[in-house]
Amino acid sequence: MDDDRVVGAELERLAATDPLDPIDPHAMLTRGRRSRRTRRLVGAGGGVAAVAVVAIGATLLPNLNATTPDADAAGTDLSSEFSAVPGVQRGEAGTGVQITYAEANRRCALRYPEVKRPLRPAAKAWAGAINLFQLQRGDSKADCMVPGGDKPSAALVAAAQRDPVPTTQAGQLRNCSVGFWTDLTKWRVLASDVAPGSVSSVVAMSPSGKSVVECVLMAATQFEPARMFQNSQIVRTPVQQHTFQAAFKMNTSNEDGFHYAVGRMSPDIVRITIEQAGHGKHEIKVKDGWYALAWLNEHPSGLGLQIIGYHKDGSTDVRVA
Repeated sequence: MDDDRVVGAELERLAATDPLDPIDPHAMLTRGRRSRRTRRLVGAGGGVAAVAVVAIGATLLPNLNATTPDADAAGTDLSSEFSAVPGVQRGEAGTGVQITYAEANRRCALRYPEVKRPLRPAAKAWAGAINLFQLQRGDSKADCMVPGGDKPSAALVAAAQRDPVPTTQAGQLRNCSVGFWTDLTKWRVLASDVAPGSVSSVVAMSPSGKSVVECVLMAATQFEPARMFQNSQIVRTPVQQHTFQAAFKMNTSNEDGFHYAVGRMSPDIVRITIEQAGHGKHEIKVKDGWYALAWLNEHPSGLGLQIIGYHKDGSTDVRVA
């Protein structure tokens, strides 16, 4: 299934063999499926995803969830670390928009010249979102994050490799810029959260206010490479507001305790808690409906897990696994 693909970067390989390419969020589908192990995640925008995993020898750090960083901060200007992509407008203008199938193929060929196959035919294609390559036996590359117009430098890719799960908002915007081939470093952070060494989630808005990036960065484990998750995307505003229940649809099994969510919900909700009965608990703030969740539950059992949304008037919404 398409949703079972691993979306992530082979950071070690990139640094060693192709330093001008960005974090590759999608390279390991075939080997990931061989592992036959999946991780259930609380998905962005109400979706729940299962991701196949690939062994590369790293392990998760203990759960040391950081306090949700203050939002509305902008990142560090790294514009000199990006170069133009032929035929693509720079910055916000080159991403988050619908493009033709032919243009998506052209951009993906520029980003992944080693892949000699076209994308699967599709009625629509979007810059700043996932499109699938046509697959054949033995393929190790499943899909393309259709790039924008800002190719990151070797130095920027190396910085993302050294710090794949940033604990600062500037680091989050840097790594997401590498993943999207779009300079996001001066975008304004609306919400962010970090479980150090595990997962880093951020939502940010462009200086013009016309685009939003939803980005989730995940650490490498013994089964998975460090990666930008497949549901990460750049979209034009206005961004759809989900109900609390839709935003946090959940599975009854969450064996690895890895949770993330990014997006927008009703601005009536001001904070959210997620907890496992008798074990860990994590809280995030919601500002004007924008939220970002990153949590590693050290005692995942699949039972008694609940997420609670707290409204301004003191009422609550609850989802229980």
